[in-house]
Amino acid sequence: MVPKLNTNRQRSLKGIAAAILVFAYTGTSTATQACAHRGDVESAPENTIPALVAAVEEGAHQIEFDVALTSDGRLILMHDLTLNRTTNGTGKPGDLTFAEIRALDAGSWYDARFAGAQVPTLEEALSVIPESILCNVHLKGGPELAKAAAREIDRLGRLDQCFLACTIEQIEAARAVVPGIRTCNMTRQTGNRAAYIAKTIELNCEFIQLHQRDGHEALAEEVKQLHAANVTVNWFGANDSALMRVLIEAGVDYILTDKLTLCLDEIRKTLKTNTASD
Repeated sequence: MVPKLNTNRQRSLKGIAAAILVFAYTGTSTATQACAHRGDVESAPENTIPALVAAVEEGAHQIEFDVALTSDGRLILMHDLTLNRTTNGTGKPGDLTFAEIRALDAGSWYDARFAGAQVPTLEEALSVIPESILCNVHLKGGPELAKAAAREIDRLGRLDQCFLACTIEQIEAARAVVPGIRTCNMTRQTGNRAAYIAKTIELNCEFIQLHQRDGHEALAEEVKQLHAANVTVNWFGANDSALMRVLIEAGVDYILTDKLTLCLDEIRKTLKTNTASD
C-alpha cells in the first residue's frame, strides 16, 4: 500500500503566494510560472499519482506528464519506451495489457516508501489535478495515441485545462477527431529555432516548447514574437537558479523543472524585487 502524502500547508501557501505575487506585479496571471516536469519528482516517483499530488500541494502552475497506450488501448502515464526503469517490469508499454501493467510496482525504484505505487491512467491523473492547473500532456506514441488522448480529454471535459505536446503528425490526427484540442508543436524542437518558431505559428499551435540546447541569447525577442502570435512559451528545462532568473526576465511563460520548490522560490524572489523597484 502506498502511503498517502501528508498535505504540507506551508509548501502549499508558498505556491499560492507566488501566484498572488504574479497578479500583484502584472495585473494578470501571465508572468513566468512553474511547470512540474513529470510531477514533483523531488518528492515522489515520476508520472505517479503521488508525484502529481505533491506538485499540486507545492503550488505548480502547470504539470507535465507523459502518456502512452497499452496493447489493449488504455491511456497510461509512462515516459520511457520501456517499463524497465520506472517499474519492476520489462518490455514496451504497447506490448502489455493494462491489467499486466497495473500489476507492476512503479514506486520501489524511487524509494521503499512508494512500494506498490501503480502506473496511473490519464483519467486518474486528471482526477487529482485541479482544473486551475494547466496540464502538459506529452504523447509517447503515434497518431492513434494522439486521437485517443484527444478524445479522452474531450470526454472528461478538460479541453480548457489540457494541451497535447506532440509531433505535427499527431497534431493533425488529434485535430481530426477533436478540433478544439490545444497543442504544443514538438517537431524539430532543436537545431533551428527560427524555423521551429515559424512552423509553430503557421500551425496555429497554442503552445511551443523552446529547448535549452539552442541557448537563450535572443530569447526575449523570440518570446515577444511568439506572444504577438498568441503562442504560450514553455521552456525545457531549468534546474538551477541562474538560468531560471534569465528565463523569468525574458518573459518565458512556463519553466519545466525537476526542482519545483527552487523554481517557485526564484519566481517569488524575482517578482518581489520587481515590485519593490516600481
